[in-house]
Amino acid sequence: MNTENQITKTDDKNPFKDMGFIKFWVVSTVFWFFFPVSLALCYLALGSVKTKQLVKALVHDFLQTLFIILAVVSVIIYIVYHYISGMF
Repeated sequence: MNTENQITKTDDKNPFKDMGFIKFWVVSTVFWFFFPVSLALCYLALGSVKTKQLVKALVHDFLQTLFIILAVVSVIIYIVYHYISGMF
């Protein structure tokens, strides 16, 4: 029973969240460029738990980037609509 708690605690610690910006950017770029092969290699080299953590971190990063882009585009559209539409 104690080993199950230790496994759960190690599963919760995601080493990919502690990476620096540049290092994670390089890892994610290589992962997405070689996606099907990189997923299989990560599974073989890192195991199922670390691969799952990597995919979670990559999806979180993608969704965060998508949200930031959506927010910036929304602000730009608002500014253009608010200031440019008054000229016509």
